[in-house]
Amino acid sequence: MKNVTQNELQRITWVSVSLFILSCILWSQQALFANIRIPNALSIHTALETATIIIFTSVFIVSWNAFADLRKRSSLILATAFLSAAIFGFSHAISFQGMPGFPDALDMHKSLSFWLLSRYIISLTLLGLAIQTKDIEISNRHSLMSFYIILTFSIITCALVFSLAEHIPITYLQGTGQTLFKIQAEVILVIINLITAAVLYRQILRSQSINAYSDLKIKRTLLIFACVMMAISETYFSMYKFPDELFVVIGHVFQVFAAFAIYRSMVDINIQAPYSGLIQTTKNLQKTADELMIHKRRLVGVIETAMDGILTIDEQHIIILVNPAAASIFGYTVDQLLGAAIDIVIPMRHRHIHNNHVSQFGARGTTRRKMGSNFDDYYVTGLHANGSEFPIEASISSLIENEKKFYTVIFRDISERKIAKEKMAQYHAELSQLSSALQSIREEERKHIARELHDDLGQLLAALRMDLSLLQRDQNLADKSRLTLNSMDQLLLTSITTLRRIATDLRPRALDEGGLFFALQTLQKEFSQRHGVHCELIADEEQLILDDERSTAIFRIIQESLTNVARHAKANRVAIRFERGDQSLAFTIQDDGRGIEEGAMNKTRSFGLVGMRERIKAMQGEFNVQSEVGKGTKIEISLPL
Repeated sequence: MKNVTQNELQRITWVSVSLFILSCILWSQQALFANIRIPNALSIHTALETATIIIFTSVFIVSWNAFADLRKRSSLILATAFLSAAIFGFSHAISFQGMPGFPDALDMHKSLSFWLLSRYIISLTLLGLAIQTKDIEISNRHSLMSFYIILTFSIITCALVFSLAEHIPITYLQGTGQTLFKIQAEVILVIINLITAAVLYRQILRSQSINAYSDLKIKRTLLIFACVMMAISETYFSMYKFPDELFVVIGHVFQVFAAFAIYRSMVDINIQAPYSGLIQTTKNLQKTADELMIHKRRLVGVIETAMDGILTIDEQHIIILVNPAAASIFGYTVDQLLGAAIDIVIPMRHRHIHNNHVSQFGARGTTRRKMGSNFDDYYVTGLHANGSEFPIEASISSLIENEKKFYTVIFRDISERKIAKEKMAQYHAELSQLSSALQSIREEERKHIARELHDDLGQLLAALRMDLSLLQRDQNLADKSRLTLNSMDQLLLTSITTLRRIATDLRPRALDEGGLFFALQTLQKEFSQRHGVHCELIADEEQLILDDERSTAIFRIIQESLTNVARHAKANRVAIRFERGDQSLAFTIQDDGRGIEEGAMNKTRSFGLVGMRERIKAMQGEFNVQSEVGKGTKIEISLPL
């Protein structure tokens, strides 16, 4: 639908006004032009009428066929009206005075009667379509019925005019020319056509978008021009006396103008517009094809230069696309893989399973997924051209084209990564073993040093104090010497106390002599006395009957936790809670301190937490730290038994 510009409407108006002014000049000189006779007037009349009939027939053909799938009432009216007008126009042309078999004035009366019938049908049809803007759909059955009715009516009317011409109002008299009835009929036609032009003009001016075409694809501006031309032509036809006068020819010329404008407004729009649309569609398709070609070249460039392998198979698992990287990974050329079965790059033992997996993947309707189930087996196995197998990390996607499924795999060789991962796992295991061994060695060293301090150095200090006590009993000592001995006794006592504390920190004797429960009770009391923080131990002795390795590890974890509380937490209360099940032992250390800031637990110098985590990992346990700034810290540990 094309929008009419104001310039186009103005151009039609100026052309119509100019032709009207020219006609007014000719009409004012009617007496002069009435004496001019046109040689071969009959031939010219026949030619002009034939042109008009052909145009009207074309209007019928297009109006009938252009809307065959969705015919509207207006299209049906246009088709049948112009069919009837073409039939009456043909009857007018063949019965015009002077045509073979039609020599007298009565024949001219018949011809003019057909003329009036034809013009009234066209004028009233255009007026009705201009006034009635709403439209409805008409079924093919009713359309055919209407067609046959109008065709029958036109044929019967022609027969009646030919046979009963003397019984209808006379339009032409020999020697007199047109009758008053004919002239009045022409004036009415002029009025009808001017009203139609005015209605169409008003519709265009009131249209906000100034729509160029109606719903029936009628160009209103040309239809206005056609109505004005018909009004001017009917004026000429009301002013002649004899068939060979100049006004008859001029009137037919204007009639051809009108018919051509109707053709342009209806037929040409329905023929040229689709053709123009087809040309534009072809251009758009070509443009789209060019863009697709550009995208295709770009996509091919991406695929060809991709470092990862890209491979596409069809539903029969035949390779239909492969890039150089994929061919290189498998040790083939691109030509060798194209058209080959996918089994060529899959080890024999995996082929059946792989084909089933691909089929199940397509049946589930999933469009894409990664191949493999977790980090450890996040790869499939590929088969090299030389027969060797290697790991591949891959993802698969599916696409449906023309009801056929295609599967695309994007993959890369991860042999080096797998080796590196295995080495990392080996190194990690060795580091864990080393850490566990170092913990054991350190614990043994602590135990040995604590025993040496207690058994050897402790005994020596005790013996030294006993000897000093004997000297203090000597009555002959001077007062000054006695004061010195008392000072030495206090120093020895302090040394013994410090020695015991160091030995206990290195390896509490309660852990070896009384077990984990008594060692924790001692640790609890000493922590509360030393730091002034209330420490609560919630446990039963039976819960903590464990082997030496677990007992030592748990004691060290709690000892490290309490050390962290004393250094960093600024807490008032600490609770240590144990819960033992059939298969595991769980315990928590919770304080009400200031908590741990976000990111502090991941600092490289957080050796306390790292040590605890390594101890738990060595025993296949679980370690979790929960902390919120201002709300304390909670350490949760679970150990399998």
